[in-house]
Amino acid sequence: MKFPALLLGFVLVCSLGIAGYIHTRRKQETQLSKQASFLDIKLRVTRDVLGEYQDQLIQSNTLLEKIKKEVGSLTKDLSVAKTFVEKKIGDIAACKGDKKRLTDEIAAAESEKKHIQIKFVKEKSQWGIEAESLKKQMEQLSTLCKYIDKTSEEGKKLCKITEEPQQPAAKPKETQAEKPKAEEAKAEEPKPEEPKAEESKAEQPKVDVV
Repeated sequence: MKFPALLLGFVLVCSLGIAGYIHTRRKQETQLSKQASFLDIKLRVTRDVLGEYQDQLIQSNTLLEKIKKEVGSLTKDLSVAKTFVEKKIGDIAACKGDKKRLTDEIAAAESEKKHIQIKFVKEKSQWGIEAESLKKQMEQLSTLCKYIDKTSEEGKKLCKITEEPQQPAAKPKETQAEKPKAEEAKAEEPKPEEPKAEESKAEQPKVDVV
C-alpha cells in the first residue's frame, strides 16, 4: 500500500513541477513576445527616423552644394567689388587733388581779381582827373576862341575850324530866278562850328574784370 501511495505522490509532485515549469516558460514567452513586439516597434521607429535623417542628409548635401556655388559666386563678386573699390579710392584721391588744385586756382583768381579791381579803381580815378583836366582845357580853349581871329590859319587850327568848299561859279546860261539864290548863298558867311566837348574827351579803355 505504501508503494502506490509513494508513486502517486511522486507523480503529483512531478506533475506540479511540470505545471510550474510550463507556467514559468509561458510567462517568459509572454515577456519575450512583448519585448519582441516592443523591439519591432522600436526598429520601425528607428527606420523611420533613419529615413528622415537620410532625407535631411540629402537635403543638407544639396543645400551645401548650393551654398558652395553661391560662395564661389560671391567670392568672384567680392574680387570685382574690391577692384572697383580700389579704383574708386584712386578716383577719390584724384578728385581731392583736383579739388585742391581748383581751390588754389580760385584763390589765385580771387587775389588777381582784387588786384585788378584796385588797379581799375586807381586808373579810373586817374582817367577822371585827366577827363576833368581835358574838359577844363576845352572850356578854356572855347573861351579863348572867342577872342581869336578865326579867319587866320593859326586860329582855324587852334579852334578846329574846317573850311567849307567854295561853290562853283554860276554858269552864263543860268536863269534870272537862279541868280538871286546864288547871290544869297555867296552873301552867307560860313559860321565857325564850336568844337564839341565830346570829341575832345579821351576814350577811356575798358577793362574786363574777371
